[in-house]
Amino acid sequence: MDIVIVGGPHSGVGKTLAAELAVRALVGRSAGAIKLTVADGERDATHDHGGSALSVADAAGICGRGDSCGVCETVSARVPSRLILSEGAIRKPTTDTCRLHEAGAVAVAWIIALRAAAPQAVEQAIAQLERRGAKMIVIEGTTALEWLKPRASVMVVTEPGRRWKDVAIRYADACDIVLLNRLPIAPGDIAAPVALASLHPVRCNLSDPADPGTTEYVRRLRTLCGVSGQTPSSAGAVISGN
Repeated sequence: MDIVIVGGPHSGVGKTLAAELAVRALVGRSAGAIKLTVADGERDATHDHGGSALSVADAAGICGRGDSCGVCETVSARVPSRLILSEGAIRKPTTDTCRLHEAGAVAVAWIIALRAAAPQAVEQAIAQLERRGAKMIVIEGTTALEWLKPRASVMVVTEPGRRWKDVAIRYADACDIVLLNRLPIAPGDIAAPVALASLHPVRCNLSDPADPGTTEYVRRLRTLCGVSGQTPSSAGAVISGN
């Protein structure tokens, strides 16, 4: 099973948009998609709701950003992961999973898991999506880079942004494609690590399907995944590829 992983150093960089583009780029390959939420991941200081949250992460499960929307509290040491496949949840309007479904994924799964339980949960999700017709998988979730060896890996960053998570610092230079996404409003004011320049990022505006960097991302991804012929646009039409 070929796997594409789309990650980022923090929230708000455009990971879901890059994952949507990946699903569309792999039209004809029957791509399924996984949204991976790691409940006890590194906390984003801009969403800090108290230092005590980390101390109870293993027991109760918390949002990786320290927020309290209630999602991450649904996993714990007793129930370390949840695999969500129901159409009602996956297709809930405006959600990331709905966006992946509307991008053309043949099946979508949402995983909420403590870090230690994530590998097994992803394995179970892949098996479920394969039974639903997926021939390859696009995973939106940086943590998956820690144990999977994907066919293609993508890191989406911004400049400036917020503090990079350790997992992104450790794996960015191993990613096949690094995207420097232009946003109308920067998600933070912290400069990216100096090493970003050495990663030769593709400068792009992922919200614009005609942007040269966006089309270059799609072209590179299709090449890495062995897809040839015509290239689908983000709107679902087909444009000629190189």
